[in-house]
Amino acid sequence: MYLRDEVAVSYVAEAILLSFPLLGVVWGTWGFFWTVLILLAVFLVGLRKGLLIASTLTVIGFIVPLVSIGFPALSQVSFVPLAGLLGVFGWQKWPVRVTFFWSAALASILGVIPALLFAGQGIDPKSVTEIINSMVQQYQASGLLSAMQQQGITEIQLRQLMQEGIQFYILILPSFVVLNALLEYAFVFYFFRRWLNSKGRIPFTHWRLPWYAVWGAVLGIAFYLLGDQYSWITLRALGINLMVIYGAVTLILGIAVYSYLLQSPKIPRFLKWILIVASLVYFFFSVSSIILLGLFDLVFNFRRLPEES
Repeated sequence: MYLRDEVAVSYVAEAILLSFPLLGVVWGTWGFFWTVLILLAVFLVGLRKGLLIASTLTVIGFIVPLVSIGFPALSQVSFVPLAGLLGVFGWQKWPVRVTFFWSAALASILGVIPALLFAGQGIDPKSVTEIINSMVQQYQASGLLSAMQQQGITEIQLRQLMQEGIQFYILILPSFVVLNALLEYAFVFYFFRRWLNSKGRIPFTHWRLPWYAVWGAVLGIAFYLLGDQYSWITLRALGINLMVIYGAVTLILGIAVYSYLLQSPKIPRFLKWILIVASLVYFFFSVSSIILLGLFDLVFNFRRLPEES
């Protein structure tokens, strides 16, 4: 007796939900592809067998490594696949943009947990000193240190700059973890909308988030200003990370708006070429402008796209 392909795939997906979280910790394979595989299994089981079964299998799969290994497993496990349960819930109940926004926001929060644990522990000052010493030796070996000293930059100043750079990297590390979680979730979400739902494909030029997504950027600016004004380091760090995240997200949305405008028949062709050439010549200004374009499009809907109901 042979199993149908769909049944076999469902069994494989269920096995992934139950076993991969533990195997990822034991084998040390947790990463982008491991998380994507588990997310694919969450959506596959949830859309075919229901949210209850998918939730039960996913929760059991994540509890096993925490019980068997303990607290150290938290630093290795990615909780991003749990956000897929919200995506499954909203698949048939909410508009696409609303489903993606809230489930992606949850994926961001869940994905940043290990990074916050790491940032909370901090980096050993001895390790920082060793990193700086290694970098200075590389500068000396390549001759860059001598060239910098001729320009008036001493080794002490270079070490201070490296120290500040490492501290800033630690400060914005959560934002890069969030962007990685967003990329993982967006990849799987788009995969299912594109290939498993014939009516679910949304052209890139029509990508858009709900208008209230702009409040995240507003909060980021407010948190940064308040934290800088009153020397609240945590609030300032939160604001910086939110601005980095929204900078990347609105850059993609801005490119979508920009592409939509370039495809519009209402804009003369020569003007389109002027915009393209100007974007290449003034690249950094263009990037900033596109980010602002994507941000303000959340509120003003420049493309006049119909709101989903």
